[in-house]
Amino acid sequence: MSPRERKRLFSISLLLITGFAAVSNRVMSADRDQREVTTLAREVLNRRCFTCHGANGVAQKNVFILDRDRLITSGAVVPGNASSLLLKMVDSDAMPPGGPPLSEIEKLTLRQWVLAGAPSLDDSRQRTTRPFLSEAAIATAIRQDILSQPARSRSFIRYFSLAHLYNAGTPDTDLDSYRAALGKLINSLSWQREITRPAAIDAAQTIFRIDLRDYNWTAATWNLLLASYPYSLGAGDASTIERLSGAPVPYVRADWFAAHASVPPLYHDLLGLPRSVAELEAMLGVDSRRDLAEENISRAAVRASGVSQNNRLLERHASLYGAYWKSFDFRNSLDQQNVFQNPLSFDAAGSEIVFNLPNGLQAYFVADGLGHRISEAPVAIVSDRTNPDDPVIRNGRSCMSCHYDGVRGFRDEVRAVISQNVAAPFDREKALAIYPPQETLDRMIERDRERFRSAVTLAASFVAKAPQQEPVNALARRFAADLSVEEAAAEVGLDSADFRERVSRSTLLETLGYGQLLVPGGAIKRDAWDKNFEQLASELRLNPIRAFTAPGRIAQTGTVNRVVSTLGITRESVLRAARTISISSMTMFLKRDQLEDELRKRPEFEAMGLAIVKDSSKADLMIDLDRPVFTYTFTYSMSTVDTRVVVVSGKVIAFDGNLAAPLIAKEILKQMQMLRGEAIKKDNKTKE
Repeated sequence: MSPRERKRLFSISLLLITGFAAVSNRVMSADRDQREVTTLAREVLNRRCFTCHGANGVAQKNVFILDRDRLITSGAVVPGNASSLLLKMVDSDAMPPGGPPLSEIEKLTLRQWVLAGAPSLDDSRQRTTRPFLSEAAIATAIRQDILSQPARSRSFIRYFSLAHLYNAGTPDTDLDSYRAALGKLINSLSWQREITRPAAIDAAQTIFRIDLRDYNWTAATWNLLLASYPYSLGAGDASTIERLSGAPVPYVRADWFAAHASVPPLYHDLLGLPRSVAELEAMLGVDSRRDLAEENISRAAVRASGVSQNNRLLERHASLYGAYWKSFDFRNSLDQQNVFQNPLSFDAAGSEIVFNLPNGLQAYFVADGLGHRISEAPVAIVSDRTNPDDPVIRNGRSCMSCHYDGVRGFRDEVRAVISQNVAAPFDREKALAIYPPQETLDRMIERDRERFRSAVTLAASFVAKAPQQEPVNALARRFAADLSVEEAAAEVGLDSADFRERVSRSTLLETLGYGQLLVPGGAIKRDAWDKNFEQLASELRLNPIRAFTAPGRIAQTGTVNRVVSTLGITRESVLRAARTISISSMTMFLKRDQLEDELRKRPEFEAMGLAIVKDSSKADLMIDLDRPVFTYTFTYSMSTVDTRVVVVSGKVIAFDGNLAAPLIAKEILKQMQMLRGEAIKKDNKTKE
């Protein structure tokens, strides 16, 4: 123990001896003593509570133990009140669960901190007076910035904002983490080889400019975001910004972006992830069967991992862009699901994939036992054990949380079993060749980690030292937490006094539940805040913008007439502008190359200037093929890659894929020609 620590413990011991009343008076009367107690309180909370209440952005019961404001909002702490829930839980030894209980000195430290008014837990978190950034000021800053950009680039310029968190008094240290989250996430949704960090355009570094082209995004990609975005508020310069850039909303809030773009469906849509492992591997240049046959993979297995309920097998392939790690998870450890019994042949219940993007960052893919993409993994197979309140593993952000420092290390437990199994019922030499020694695995893992770490540093000026420092999760969790009245006011661009006054005068807002913000210590849940946000904004006279209605997502069994885009575009205009097509097949009875060949044979395909690409992220349109089981019906749907809006769909009856492919090719091109013709007629009529 250092001399400083001994001095602090001695000071706390004196507090015990002199009694609670005298201690309270002394703490309240001397800033130096108050800072000392606050520092000690933070150390206790960090050491004894943070693992369950804040690490990696996860907080059981929504109690973020190191965030003073959210402790108060959640009701865990009432400043100055010795009956605060936090104190009751530690005094009764109910927390931390499983013990050991806090010492008497630790309990006294927390009591004195609460009685002192629960001051901010770190000097760096003390709020400073900041100029308030109104919606009008934000719009003005964006307008001035976009005017400073080359005229030919303005249609590609878009903006994100953290201004509402700045206005709410979010500490600078947290804002730095949230800036890092934006840089990391947007580059994790990019197929470009270069990393481009969003550029701050204001002195407070709360408004950030991006160029869509830097991330291989288009205006339709941005509109896909806006179709789900609920917080569109107009300001004096909003119409000017739309005229200059084409964006109907001046900016998107970065915390909403972190919470929604990091999980499906937006995570899948923005990255353009295909619907099966086979298609993903084709995109990444991974040939699993060949790699296994040529012993060009590295495998390992463990009896238990941090997320899987049973044994787990992992394998690494080299892809076009770096590493491709795939896990195989199982429902039990019996027979074909026991990799220790046969490490070469097994029957997995699902897979989780971590792979490098061209820029070195990581992307993720979760699949079922048939290799089909899924959004959430079954809890019976894998779960997030660090978050008992919500253990579901969702593709994207859950994986970012686990792999905050790149591919996680592990110790293989299979090679030793193979080595001693001289009478193995499988090819023992092949197994030894693809299950390398631990030191070989360690070198591969560290090499992959270093590439990822370097990319994160470029994207975010941020290197994670511990799980709780993964910034995307931290920002998403901040978004999902209960809103205090100060935070609610900041979200609508008002100071808290003005917000209180306007809400208190509205019977409608009281009826809708917003009155809960006006009581002492009041707060509101995120879903309750969002449900009637447009009515809230209208009632507060904040000029809400209805940029788009709900996004028109792909309809799996639709017809041509029922699918219309709600993103400000028509099927006709989409088909007239489209030039590249990618094909995906969900049935073994009709291969995608069969349809590719039939499309290329037809003269109208060439006449329309169409081309087929293997990489769906480079395509304008995606054709999805399927055949319901026990039928001879082959279905097809053509949708936009960026927005997944169906523009052509239908079905044909055929004995097999050889007969179905020419029929589908004919129907698709016929419908495309018809709709393109309608678009031309509309254009001519408009000109007349």
